[in-house]
Amino acid sequence: MIKSDLPKRVHTKNGSYYYVTAVGKKRKWTKLCRVKEGLPRLYRAIAELTAADTMDDSVTRLIGDWLVEVSPTHAKKTQENESYMCREVGKAFFEFRSKEVTPPDVVTFLKAYKAMPRSYNAYRSHIRELMRYAEEKGWRPPGANPVNSIRTMPLKARTRYITDSELRRIKVGAIYSNAHPTKGFKTKNRSGLMLCALIDMAYLTGQRISDLLSMEWSDVKQNGILFEPAKVAGSTGVKVLIQWTPKLHNVVDRLKALKRADITRWMFTTQGAQKFTYSGASTAWKRAVKRAGVRGVTFHDLKAKAITDVDDIRGMMDAQKMGGHSTQTQTADYVRHKKAKQTGATR
Repeated sequence: MIKSDLPKRVHTKNGSYYYVTAVGKKRKWTKLCRVKEGLPRLYRAIAELTAADTMDDSVTRLIGDWLVEVSPTHAKKTQENESYMCREVGKAFFEFRSKEVTPPDVVTFLKAYKAMPRSYNAYRSHIRELMRYAEEKGWRPPGANPVNSIRTMPLKARTRYITDSELRRIKVGAIYSNAHPTKGFKTKNRSGLMLCALIDMAYLTGQRISDLLSMEWSDVKQNGILFEPAKVAGSTGVKVLIQWTPKLHNVVDRLKALKRADITRWMFTTQGAQKFTYSGASTAWKRAVKRAGVRGVTFHDLKAKAITDVDDIRGMMDAQKMGGHSTQTQTADYVRHKKAKQTGATR
């Protein structure tokens, strides 16, 4: 059989039929069968290969590739969230090819999160990124992202402000494990001092918990503590130097007094001198908040409290510097005033 009589992309070599495709600048030769097996076997082999190839652009394959190629470039905490969302999206779109996902399909998936606007928007953004990646791989036509036509859900601005009194109670809850009905708190929590130092560091520096937990002793400089926020490492790459104050010095001295600086590079560690993990710190925080009887607060609210207090005392410019924000609009999202701004009447 001459080449012009063979199916498209089929070539012969060394007595066998091969299916040839381009992979970048190289050619991939996939063996189909021996020439002597005849044309029926050749066409069956092509059908089998084509059937297998239809799953190459599946959403499952897309997610797998994305987790290997894209997700590792993000912060560790972000990767954990992405991994969870990928599992949920993968289960819902298991039978889909990447090019088959339509806006109604995405809307159907997102309906389960309509009562949770933040989760809704997070999943919307995540699927949009996966579909962008599918375009990048040539598995969807350019400009055909099915999420672009789906609106985000409006979010109510968070206004919760942790008062100084609440913060003191939370730290007491961090140090003591339980309370006696008449004698008050009585049992000290072994890791309470470390958690209190983490809380104070969060408030005094206004940094995210992921950046706090990544702090090393080498970040302690002569003129302050240097932060390189992971969230903007790939964009603005801004660095934030929090200059020394007596209270900030006190937190560092307390950490040194725990006698772990000589055996670990990390500033915040467990009892076993291992790096404090996000899950460990989050669990400890929630327990302290519960013991304190404080409601409706998250660890991230400490950053908002810090920026709000700096704005009240020194103004928006200093608050913006502390937050590492490129615009004051970003900083304003964190500012939560505990009392109304006072101003005069128009006339």
